[in-house]
Amino acid sequence: MSVHIFKSAEKYLALDVASGAIHEINKKVAKYIVLLNEGLSLQELRDIKVKTTEDEEIISEIEYLIKNGLLFSKEIVTKYYPRLEDTVTKALCLHIAHDCNMRCSYCFAETGEYKVGKREFMSNEVAFNAIDYLIKSSEGRHNLEVDFFGGEPLLNFDTVMKTVDYANEQQVKHDKSIRFTLTTNGILLDDKKIDYIINNDIQLILSHDGRSESHNRMRPLMGGQDSYEKVTKNFVNAINKGISDYHIRGTFTKYNKDFTKDVEHLLNLGFDKISFEPVVASPEEDYALTDSDLSEIRQEYDNLANLYARKHKEGTPFKFFHYEIDLEQGPCLAKRLTGCGAGYDYLAVAPNGDLYPCHQFVGIADFKMGSVFEEGYDISIAEQFIDAHILNKDECKECFAKFYCSGGCHADAYFRNKDFYKPNRFSCELSKKRVESALGIKADLYEG
Repeated sequence: MSVHIFKSAEKYLALDVASGAIHEINKKVAKYIVLLNEGLSLQELRDIKVKTTEDEEIISEIEYLIKNGLLFSKEIVTKYYPRLEDTVTKALCLHIAHDCNMRCSYCFAETGEYKVGKREFMSNEVAFNAIDYLIKSSEGRHNLEVDFFGGEPLLNFDTVMKTVDYANEQQVKHDKSIRFTLTTNGILLDDKKIDYIINNDIQLILSHDGRSESHNRMRPLMGGQDSYEKVTKNFVNAINKGISDYHIRGTFTKYNKDFTKDVEHLLNLGFDKISFEPVVASPEEDYALTDSDLSEIRQEYDNLANLYARKHKEGTPFKFFHYEIDLEQGPCLAKRLTGCGAGYDYLAVAPNGDLYPCHQFVGIADFKMGSVFEEGYDISIAEQFIDAHILNKDECKECFAKFYCSGGCHADAYFRNKDFYKPNRFSCELSKKRVESALGIKADLYEG
């Protein structure tokens, strides 16, 4: 198996892909490892390169690492091939409201209509049946998850509250633990809702694009008015009132490729758990990101990595989702192979109770898997998703980042290439850069 050599913050780093071991090296060692990557044996390397005692010491150390499985280690993951019969449903995304009080330009959900052509709220009956479905479908698993999604779920907050209350009753009866998440644009996030969210330990995903010019450009209200002031006021209030389990989720487009400034803006507002995702859009859109933007975006991830490391060294750390790589107790191997679990252990529920592989497929007839009013789901659709793991994707097999991105987003691959087995190349390039930045941060902070 290969070793990936890269440079981060003036350091040369070597990632042993199969084992996950990270080594800080110098330029000469990097050259030697590249030669081994190209097929030279250790003896051939000695014959060519050993001129001094230092050369022999370097090659001897490389040889030691190889023998101990920390460099050019063998990949032994094939026996962990995931099987559908070994999985259970552990998470549901409840589309509690197919409607929204904003009109974001880049909204994949068509402002709440989801390719269905109508706006509707989930009823208590559907939501309760979804909880029952989750409990029945999770045999042998204790910890479960429910995400309230939209549109804007706070438009149907009464059903959210009744569903949480019902789920709390059922989890006691069935010895389950259900963790709740709610994704919101913040327009309706008032004190009453905040208090309920705190009292019921609901994690919040807060949609905010940073600086006012970034946010207002893409996230207007229904009437076209700016939303920044209202959203920011409500989010800051939520944090001040005691919400600590949250994540700010931003989107960057062609208009804010300098998104490190948006992250800094959010930090200055008091938020310290942040992610920024590249916009998903048709290339014809004026805000779409294209290959011509890759170089600039890569540099911006470096800028963000520098900010991240500096803040940690100054004693004011923050979390950036893509940089939170755990080198000691990260995701299990099965998770690294398959990713999010969409289509088999994670499903989305439309307002009428129909089941889909994830929120991005809701409303597409070919991907309807069943209903919360029925047992089970369409296994043929589930198999498409569970089989699309990194061992079955040609582009992933030799990629150094495969155990960190898990092959990328299935929806991204399908909508870009109409093929679950062919990842979106643009997304791959960004994933690889984020992995390098995250590992570079680890090396920087470890030395510090």
